[in-house]
Amino acid sequence: MQVYVIALIYSFVFQNFQNAEMFAGNFQTRQELFLVEKNKKIRSVALTSLGKMSQTQCAALCLKFGERCCEITYITSSRECKLDQSGCCHSDFDYISGTNLIQKDRTHVVNKTLSVTNGGGLGVWASAEFCTRGHYAIGFRMKIEPPNGDSTELNAISIVCGNRASDRCGDMASSGQQAWGDWTGETLCPPNAFLVAFSLQVHQYSVNEDSTGANYVRFRCRYFKDELDAGVLNYPPGYGQYGSYGEWSEACLVHSAICGLQTKLEAQQGGGDDTALNDVIFFCCE
Repeated sequence: MQVYVIALIYSFVFQNFQNAEMFAGNFQTRQELFLVEKNKKIRSVALTSLGKMSQTQCAALCLKFGERCCEITYITSSRECKLDQSGCCHSDFDYISGTNLIQKDRTHVVNKTLSVTNGGGLGVWASAEFCTRGHYAIGFRMKIEPPNGDSTELNAISIVCGNRASDRCGDMASSGQQAWGDWTGETLCPPNAFLVAFSLQVHQYSVNEDSTGANYVRFRCRYFKDELDAGVLNYPPGYGQYGSYGEWSEACLVHSAICGLQTKLEAQQGGGDDTALNDVIFFCCE
């Protein structure tokens, strides 16, 4: 596998409003690693030709497009550079002779784990699940059981994944889930914003009443490249039947957002008191 390190230079210009003169700021360079997989092409996607150029120039063009380029196709015979305009990262490819796939090195670089202090204590941690590499959480949905004789309320959480431009890409991640309840509709951050922090509503365990564990979750949305808050995101009415919200988690760092999660679930108790989902942690990726 070939590897390119592509550098793109940006110049920043700042205006002095007091005397209306223009001053050129420092040049800044962004480097990014690209992997070249030979004889691969994105499957069943309409590709737009960007012109004829070298393979290195094709990778540099992908970097220039930034948020809307996760991978780019290079036809070696015709020296054509082709882009999937959706900007989404794909997992299915065709093997085609003479066609190379140039991908940004989008491993799951987890730079922070988000947790809260009021999570329920019952159950075991399921396996962590992540968005497709290069995608981040732009919204969520919940699986909730309505009140009954032995209520469990929140049974699962699923994050909706999108690319760096916050376009929906079709993939979701949910970690473990219990059997009761139905999925709510999805609720999404404003355009160009991502999930970066959360708060959990929990009904703590008691031997004297029907305990339900976690009931509801809400998130904060923020723009990827700065600390500008895009508001609180919740699914109406914003709260469950039992328990209360705890403190907010810490937030993902700038230039990162939630990309995966791991849930803590209690197994079915037979004739005992079921609580289903008790706690959750979320992972931030660069």
